Amino acid sequence: MGERLDKLRASLEKEKERRIKINNRIESLERRIQEAEAAEVNEMVRSARVTPEQLAALLRQSATTTPTPAALSAVGATFNNKEDSNDEDDE
Repeated sequence: MGERLDKLRASLEKEKERRIKINNRIESLERRIQEAEAAEVNEMVRSARVTPEQLAALLRQSATTTPTPAALSAVGATFNNKEDSNDEDDE
């Protein structure tokens, strides 16, 4: 019976180590997702060419509505559409 308990305890320890590795991997992935989201937001703000004041106005608007190109225009920002510049290159 002692051998069986030893095997179970060894298995438990092995699974605990796996859980620690998995938790570390999850934390790493969550950090990477957060960094990627921040970079995406940063790129959107840059492509919209908004000032800090305009960004603040957009964030206030977004509390009640979804920001759109029209909302950007309402605060005086311009939207740089990458697809438009690519289309010009094709012509």
